[in-house]
Amino acid sequence: MKEETYINTGKSIHVFNEIELFLNLIITHHISPKDKTFFLDYILNTSVISFGAKIKILINLNVFSKNQISQLRKLSSNRNVFAHTNRNPRFVDEILTYPDKNSVKIIVKDIILETNSEGKLKKTNYKTFIESHVKLRNDIIDFIVEYINKNSIDTMHFHIQNLKNRKI
Repeated sequence: MKEETYINTGKSIHVFNEIELFLNLIITHHISPKDKTFFLDYILNTSVISFGAKIKILINLNVFSKNQISQLRKLSSNRNVFAHTNRNPRFVDEILTYPDKNSVKIIVKDIILETNSEGKLKKTNYKTFIESHVKLRNDIIDFIVEYINKNSIDTMHFHIQNLKNRKI
């Protein structure tokens, strides 16, 4: 289970970073800075400008639909779940007592805590979370690849095929 968690966490954060890179290339394409490399490395650097701010730029550039923007926000939220929440296979979901047998049955669930749209923590089945995250990630990859290809965006030395290959 630990190895599976490491793989899921590592891959999710890595693919998120790759998606962010291609979003940076889309922003750069629309702004057309004089020095693209400087703009990408220093202006759109993640330690300078947050993912949320980049989403706001994409909104104002009218690059993606409201639904696609919503998907990007959900992906960012999921990334934070992977980066900051531990999987808890010892969450006690229910305790059943059987007084006639003088026994207790403890039902344990494999959960992860995520934040819902109101900011409250929500217990989610780990497998269900992974499945929905992978589908979301694949949908996002599809619309980013489609947008880049449709608009002939220069991805510099970053190959869009690498992003497509991240789909599961």
